[in-house]
Amino acid sequence: MIDTHLHLIDRSRLTYPWLAGVPALDRDATYADYAQTAQRLGIVAALHMEVDVAPDQIGAETAWIAELMAAPDSLIVGAIAAARPESSGFAAYLDGLDRRVVKGLRRVLHVVPDEMSQTAVFRDNIRRMGQAGLPFDLCVLARQLPIALDLVRACPDTVFVLDHCGVPDIAAGAFGSWARDVAALAQHPNVMAKLSSYRPMPPPIGPMPICVPMRTT
Repeated sequence: MIDTHLHLIDRSRLTYPWLAGVPALDRDATYADYAQTAQRLGIVAALHMEVDVAPDQIGAETAWIAELMAAPDSLIVGAIAAARPESSGFAAYLDGLDRRVVKGLRRVLHVVPDEMSQTAVFRDNIRRMGQAGLPFDLCVLARQLPIALDLVRACPDTVFVLDHCGVPDIAAGAFGSWARDVAALAQHPNVMAKLSSYRPMPPPIGPMPICVPMRTT
């Protein structure tokens, strides 16, 4: 088993502004604790997922994961690093990435205005990711799936990985609209999904491949 979505938190080393609003999660999540459980469950490798650190610490988070990767017998084989594709400095950031560590990038889109991913700068930078051979993780709410679809269509040469299945609001009975929108995403060959099950998914999700968006070379 490969864990493609590991979150680690070290508040003594990095700053996580969003934790102040989520008291239940406002604690450290250490690699040592994770490794103990992961090895017992048969997990043989893990990909760290960025945890929305303060923007000026994005590089520091990636450097920390690189240190953990280098430790003897580490399960961590790479990182999905944080990024700011809306920034004019994104091209330089992309060029400076350590590709031995960074296997993909993510910008959480449900914490920013919907219009951000629709700008020319954002889309040009997502296209740059495709040219560089890096996937972009889509972290959106169900209501934003049409916006994600627009981005996918605008960047056909970039691989997209849908996180959390698009966060369907099942409790509120909003299954139909989510199923329709996620099915539309599934029609695009450059879209993949991280699912927490190996079981085949019923229609309309069937065409969407279950993938591990990881590169180890």
